Amino acid sequence: MRKVFTMKSATVFSLTVLLTAGNVAELKAGQNLRYATWDPPQHEWIKFGVDRWIKSIGKVTEGRVNVKKLAKGLGAPPAYHDFIRKGAIDVAHIIPAYTPGRLELHKVAEFPFLAASAKARTVAYWRVYEKHFRKVNEAKGMKLLNVGVHGGGLIHNTKRPINKMSDLKGMKLRVSGDNVAGMAKGMGATPIFASILKVHNMLSKGVADGVFLTFEGIKNFKLGKLVKYTTVPPGGLYATVFQMYMNQKVWDGISKGDQKLIESVSGEYGAQYLGAAWELADQNGIKHMKEMGIKMTPMPAPFVAKAKAIWKPLQAKWMAKAKEKGVDGEAALAMMKSEIAKVEAGK
Repeated sequence: MRKVFTMKSATVFSLTVLLTAGNVAELKAGQNLRYATWDPPQHEWIKFGVDRWIKSIGKVTEGRVNVKKLAKGLGAPPAYHDFIRKGAIDVAHIIPAYTPGRLELHKVAEFPFLAASAKARTVAYWRVYEKHFRKVNEAKGMKLLNVGVHGGGLIHNTKRPINKMSDLKGMKLRVSGDNVAGMAKGMGATPIFASILKVHNMLSKGVADGVFLTFEGIKNFKLGKLVKYTTVPPGGLYATVFQMYMNQKVWDGISKGDQKLIESVSGEYGAQYLGAAWELADQNGIKHMKEMGIKMTPMPAPFVAKAKAIWKPLQAKWMAKAKEKGVDGEAALAMMKSEIAKVEAGK
């Protein structure tokens, strides 16, 4: 297919060239790296997670490597994968679910009914990554430094209480990835894929009737006046993985000694407080939802049983994809469950 060069593509190209050129100059001057994000600065994940990590880099390397967060994001969330890979930005986090088909293995941390705890999912996922996924190196051209997994995902809507699966029939629900889209479709709803930044507009204009989202998302993305009802599945109906990457060439340009120092405040060490930041976000989200009068009800057991049945073939698809990549999916999932239990027990 012939590609058409538009003003929009020209703008993106120019931005990429400009930022890349800037990176080279800055690195030569002293390895001052730039971090970009679309997330609001007051979000707990940013304020108590990402910002803490950024500050720790300059401290642990004694100023030889510094990371500065840009005042504004560079564009829509799905674009960040290529921003990092192509060198338009030095380091940032991505949501792999926003770019379906590129990365697959992370999805084991997004499975339904695993854990409501963000910290448990986050720490367990890093441990599984270290043992089962690191060797695969799915994200070419990027160095994975940290991960985060938000708390268990819920069903929020503007229309009516959802007490049984048939109550979802015909509802248009925003989803963030192919797994949760499969769940929504299997439950009789119409999934609409969109980034979190579009949800407020979708709900306010009736483009969507509801959204698969966390407790914290209602507060941090100002949806409290729109959502009326929330269904709370045990262990979450899904979760979303966040991965923090550095451009590989930028990483390779850092001294081996400083690489080790950066890794010492990243990985599982980072997962502990990044996961805790998501925990705090959900706690604040629940408080906000109560203040807004949103009706929150547990998902009834018959509903849970049907949802689990819908999930089985979706899980089998992931197992097949993991096998294609040389990964024992069953072992990875078993470890995920085991490590979640350990984290929840304080280990």
